[in-house]
Amino acid sequence: MTIGTWPAIGRQFVLWTITSAFLVLGAAVDAGARAETAEPPSLDSIKSSLDEIEASVGSDEITAEALATFRETLNTATDALRAKIDELEPRTREAEERLKQLGPAPAKDAAPESADIANEREELTKQFSELDGELKQARVLSLRVDQLGDRVSQKRHSLYASELFARSPSVLDPFFWLETFQALPKEVRTVRALLETWFGERGDRARWTAGALIIVGVIALAVGLTRWWFPRLVAHPTDTPSAKAWAALWVFVWFAARTSLAAGAALLAFAALGLLTARLEQIGEGLVAGIAAATFGYGVARGLLAPKERERRLVQEDDATALCFYNHLVWSARALGVLVVLQVVHKTLFAPLIITVATNAAFAAVTAAFLTHLVIRLGQIKKDRGEALLAASWAHPLGLLMAVLISLALVAGYAGLAAFVALRVIVAAAVFGALYLLMVITQTLLATVGEQTAKGQTLAASLGVSARTVGFWGTLLSAAIRVILILASFLLIIGPWEVSTADLFDTIRNIPFGFKIGDIHLSFETLVTAAVVLVLLLIVTRIVQRWLETELLPRTRLELSLQLSIVTIFGYVGAIIAIVVALTGLGFDLQKITLIAGALSVGIGFGLQSIVSNFVSGLILLTERPIRVGDSIVVKGEEGWVRRVRVRATEIETFDRASVIIPNSEFITGVVKNWTRTNTLARIIIKVVVAYESDPIQVREILTDIASAHPQIVQSPPPGAFLLGFGLGLAHSALEFELRCVVADVEKALSVRSDLHYAIITRFREAGITIP
Repeated sequence: MTIGTWPAIGRQFVLWTITSAFLVLGAAVDAGARAETAEPPSLDSIKSSLDEIEASVGSDEITAEALATFRETLNTATDALRAKIDELEPRTREAEERLKQLGPAPAKDAAPESADIANEREELTKQFSELDGELKQARVLSLRVDQLGDRVSQKRHSLYASELFARSPSVLDPFFWLETFQALPKEVRTVRALLETWFGERGDRARWTAGALIIVGVIALAVGLTRWWFPRLVAHPTDTPSAKAWAALWVFVWFAARTSLAAGAALLAFAALGLLTARLEQIGEGLVAGIAAATFGYGVARGLLAPKERERRLVQEDDATALCFYNHLVWSARALGVLVVLQVVHKTLFAPLIITVATNAAFAAVTAAFLTHLVIRLGQIKKDRGEALLAASWAHPLGLLMAVLISLALVAGYAGLAAFVALRVIVAAAVFGALYLLMVITQTLLATVGEQTAKGQTLAASLGVSARTVGFWGTLLSAAIRVILILASFLLIIGPWEVSTADLFDTIRNIPFGFKIGDIHLSFETLVTAAVVLVLLLIVTRIVQRWLETELLPRTRLELSLQLSIVTIFGYVGAIIAIVVALTGLGFDLQKITLIAGALSVGIGFGLQSIVSNFVSGLILLTERPIRVGDSIVVKGEEGWVRRVRVRATEIETFDRASVIIPNSEFITGVVKNWTRTNTLARIIIKVVVAYESDPIQVREILTDIASAHPQIVQSPPPGAFLLGFGLGLAHSALEFELRCVVADVEKALSVRSDLHYAIITRFREAGITIP
């Protein structure tokens, strides 16, 4: 049986938990340090290493340790090749450009060129050939490294799967446990020899005294903070959801970090004093990792479930259910911590393999017992309450399923698989508990600085933005935090899975180096740079637009509509320039952008014809300005004022104060009546009928006097009254007059017409003129 990788599983999980936030940064710093202190390997040495890996990776006797070494070698080769390519590419381009400046060599029958030019061309040609050949070789080796990396990953997957499903003796086999107990004295003798060597070599009393004082100091500090400082931190009332969430967070952080940080500090102190051998330092690291695993679960349980503090509990469970989940999570995390320590000890002391297998089996059996007890206890609580439990709806069947699966694997002789499932269950329970707690904190933080809260309004006032803007960006930030938390939880849960973790690290590690699309290499740096340039240029465009609209153009003699057209056109030109500059930074030259635009124009011509027509019409409206903002127009039966001219459509506000959006093509291809194109004058016509007995001269004078006296009616041209008919359509009972005049402001035409009607009725009654 080969389950050699299982001693590291528990340790991997905790080390991942403690340092996952620093792995990528640490890898980058480590790579930089190696680059500064070590000479980068040559292409020939890289090729030799790749040949050795390619010859070994297909062997059936390859081990997981060898594959891990191969992965490290490939990672080192990848870094060296990328650095080499980054160095050679600009030098090759420079040599090629300088060679192009010299032009082609003269033909045989042409006049010879000068000796200096010929020598320069020969030297540049030789230099370019060498650089280009070396660059091509580096690219070929880089591709080969990627291919070998895929083969190593596939081999590790298959090897890990075979080890995971390898058969071992059943836990019901008494000879298996007898053999385990027989192998224990060997490990005990190794421990005794290790301790004797340690005390013999590390007998400096001053160092031991200093180490003991440091441990006492760390313990005293932890106890003092726990008794006096921490109770004051969480002593605030928890009557609101916000206070309850923050109290749960502090409890989780404190109890998850207190003991593990103290143990880590003691380990660092002993290592700095030189009190530990190499093996004991490895065991100490495993002890700290085990403590971290146990305290993490304890912190999640205390912060989330709060068995003795109902008023602070985040989950909606009664005391019995909360205490049940609390006890099982705490003891499961402690079992995981013990497993981590034991596995590190077994690996460091080269314990017999059967002891490692027995440890895995014991851990899986203990986990299955915890799950079984949890299922039974939840059933009892449900029976005592007489109603369904909120958590039992998912915890009861899931716990039963996992307990049965682990038990069957142990009985069937798959100790590795049973330990793997048990580890997954404990890790998932602790991580999902922490995820729930942090999600509640994120929601609470968003509610605290929301647009309707006093803190949100204060923040908006200090930033000079509206409360609605603060709420909008707060919502986006909350969503981003939740996505990050979910991804981090996923990474923590898959962390102990050796192959997936290694592949994941390679993926994260390769993020800064980007990927390739066709002939264009897009790296993380170029993408970020292009995005920053695009955003900065758009911000600059918006600032200049604002300055033009509020500072410069209002001080000119340009009309308001022309000012708005200039501002709008400048915004679109700035946006186009920003996009072109960003694409150029990504490696797209102008010729490729033109080709893309030409290809898009074909699709635009067929599928987006109306949109393009409106867009072009909008540009025409902004440049020729047949209509302007503030004009009173009539188009397609709609009459009102032009409020906004955009590239795609124009907004009109009707006299009923309704907004009408009309596509711009209607203004170019259709008929538009513009009342205020050149001025605001407008003619109004008022029809008047009087009895035959009326004096037509008197009627004409009254009408012209009324119009001339109104302040909104212009006198040039003067108003006029005309006799147009003798009762046609009115049974020949009236004389038909029309009063025609011009108002100064078309927007007041209706009120002027009403004033004239009132005045005509009044004057006709005074003069005794009858309106039939």
